[in-house]
Amino acid sequence: MLNAHRAAVRRLGGAQARTLETQGKLTGLEVEGTFHSWHDGDDDRFDQVLGVRLERTIRDGDREYVVTSNGDVRVLVGSLVRRQVTQDFIASDDLVDRPQYSTLIGNVALPDGRNVVQIQVAPPGGDVEVVSFDGATHMIDRIAFTDSDGTETLDYGDYRIVDHVLVPFSEVDSDGDHQFDVTQHVTIVNVNKPISPDVFAPPTNQTVRTDVPVTVKLTYENGHYYAPVSIHGKTFAFLVDTGAQAVVIDSRVAAQLMLVPHGLLQVRGARRVTAVGVAELDSIGVGGVDLPLGEISIVDLSQSTGGAFPIDGVLGYPFFAAAEVRFDYDHLTMTFGKPGSLPVVGEHIDLDTDRELAEVAVKINGTPTYCVVDTGNSNELLVYYPFVRAHPGTIPYAGSKQVSNFGVGGSMPAVGTFVDQLDVGTFRLFNRYANVMLSDSGAFADRIDGGNIGVAILRNFVTTFDMANRAMYLKRGDSFDDGRYRARPDDSPTPRPP
Repeated sequence: MLNAHRAAVRRLGGAQARTLETQGKLTGLEVEGTFHSWHDGDDDRFDQVLGVRLERTIRDGDREYVVTSNGDVRVLVGSLVRRQVTQDFIASDDLVDRPQYSTLIGNVALPDGRNVVQIQVAPPGGDVEVVSFDGATHMIDRIAFTDSDGTETLDYGDYRIVDHVLVPFSEVDSDGDHQFDVTQHVTIVNVNKPISPDVFAPPTNQTVRTDVPVTVKLTYENGHYYAPVSIHGKTFAFLVDTGAQAVVIDSRVAAQLMLVPHGLLQVRGARRVTAVGVAELDSIGVGGVDLPLGEISIVDLSQSTGGAFPIDGVLGYPFFAAAEVRFDYDHLTMTFGKPGSLPVVGEHIDLDTDRELAEVAVKINGTPTYCVVDTGNSNELLVYYPFVRAHPGTIPYAGSKQVSNFGVGGSMPAVGTFVDQLDVGTFRLFNRYANVMLSDSGAFADRIDGGNIGVAILRNFVTTFDMANRAMYLKRGDSFDDGRYRARPDDSPTPRPP
């Protein structure tokens, strides 16, 4: 199949472009927009504007950046880099020249009836992806890869030759829920024309507008921590949540502030839910300090949480991208300033923020994985079912009692058990209460991370997040307890010796 693909490209007269620039239209999420892409050697840039949402990806040699509407700049170093390695491999001659990294799956009929030949591709340093070749034309129809709780697909079509370069004029990006599909249609192609180096200039991150660190008092309620947030002169209580990828406002509050939603919005919480939309908002105030924004997500939080707890909004990733934030749970304070501005307190631990989350390498009962560090989760530890299924016997939970779990999207099935040992950095925590999440969809069925560390563990520490620099710092708090001597119920699994 690989040689047939190369022969098909050659028959069409396709050649490699020195530079390639394309522009076109975007449709999806009930709005319209535009895209613009540039390619010059090892440098790439791709801009998408869809309604009020903007995302820009820039690759300057070996460094890749993602910029959002809120001015957040992420330097990719983790899971998304591995994905890009594979997609570069697929887009280059390596796909054919290095067949040792491909495995034939066979002839497959896609759900829409297309007959394709599939191969699994896994180059060094990349993730595992599946490429589908059209059974008749031998061109690439689809690339599929694992993301979050399911499979993302990129479908290509309407191939045309422009100045001896083969270009797919249509692309459909989907996560399987087709109401959220986004379609690209190319309208302009420029081949081998000069591109200014300024196009690929590294972007600058937006930061909170303060020259000195600020400390605010947190409110603790129902296992969650809230900070005062001001919008248009009114003050609200926002959940402080490193597990949220956006700044979110309740639909009731948005109506009070006359924020106008645009398009569709999908939120992946306990379950995937369709939210109200996205609104333009230039900034909010946190502790009297301006946090620059470009957009805010509007969600009916009361309905989404099943009424489990009242909430005005969620202070998520854009806040942590624009500020270094320190939590002292013993004293109910949150101190923040510009990234890198707080004195170092505690042990430095690397974070992967590629997916707009604080993901950290851990060991669960000795098995390496990644966990989301989630200040919006009131539990000690959530363990995702895909991890449990992939590592049978790591966490015994047979016969455990069902427990309640609430989040955006409502409740979901789970059972309570214990994890004998959780390693984070050099810290070892024992006898951790854990909920095994028994779901195949939603944020708690993630295929990339093994679990979620909540505030019931983080309360043992003074915790500092410097996500702009992909770092977390942990220092033992006044009430630190590693759980070594914690009592366990008689019917719980027998702990391993510490």
